[in-house]
Amino acid sequence: MNWGIKIAIFYGGFVVVVLASVFFAMTQRVDLVTDNYYEKELKYQEQIDKAQRTKTLKEKTEIQLYERQVKIKLPVIPDKNNSKDYILFYKPSDPLKDFKVAIASDSLGFQTIPIEKLLKGYWKIKLNWTSGGVEYYDEGMINIP
Repeated sequence: MNWGIKIAIFYGGFVVVVLASVFFAMTQRVDLVTDNYYEKELKYQEQIDKAQRTKTLKEKTEIQLYERQVKIKLPVIPDKNNSKDYILFYKPSDPLKDFKVAIASDSLGFQTIPIEKLLKGYWKIKLNWTSGGVEYYDEGMINIP
């Protein structure tokens, strides 16, 4: 085999590797962290204010993982029947698995959520609620083994 054929094989192999890399890159999912990123950015100062109000409370939000459920205790009792109150379960590795749950805590501020919907791995929990006409926001995390 002469050197001309060796060069042709080398360049042919290079082209195959480049095409395979392009094909692989094109088949990968590319998700943003969140949809409507720019609209949410404009409302971010409101979110900061809610989080600051939550930090000034004497009690802190508690998020605990028990055997088959997530138990959340809010520091202040949310207003009844407020459609803005929710818990967002956010899975950074797969935004298709995110879901919201309406806050329906008991008279002591506890809410229990079964973990059947939760896949194994890291989950960020975002709490947004209103109490006495004042809005609050807090975040926590859990790791489902």
